[in-house]
Amino acid sequence: MTSHFRRCAPALALALACLAPAAQALEITLPQETAKLHPGSGPGAQSAALCLMCHSVDYVSSQPPMPLGFWDAEVKKMVGTYGAPIPAEQVPLIVEYLNQAYPPAPPAAARP
Repeated sequence: MTSHFRRCAPALALALACLAPAAQALEITLPQETAKLHPGSGPGAQSAALCLMCHSVDYVSSQPPMPLGFWDAEVKKMVGTYGAPIPAEQVPLIVEYLNQAYPPAPPAAARP
């Protein structure tokens, strides 16, 4: 049985290779980014560009207004949990920019 397998193995390998689809490179062209980060002042506005290594501007801009503390926790999660390569000294600058450019929702008016 072993000698039969040895004789058939090359033919079997060739048959399987012919059945496998040929590997081809796939080219994908993404549309150009047209969204821009909200304007902001200070060094954090430039530091926030670091977020665009992993996220599109649309991803940042699509976040609903969140309470204070959201951006701090979010940026720290990106660095600590997901390993975003953002230098530690840039984190507070980015958080400051995001709090300014993407502020929390105004408090709901008190009902009479």
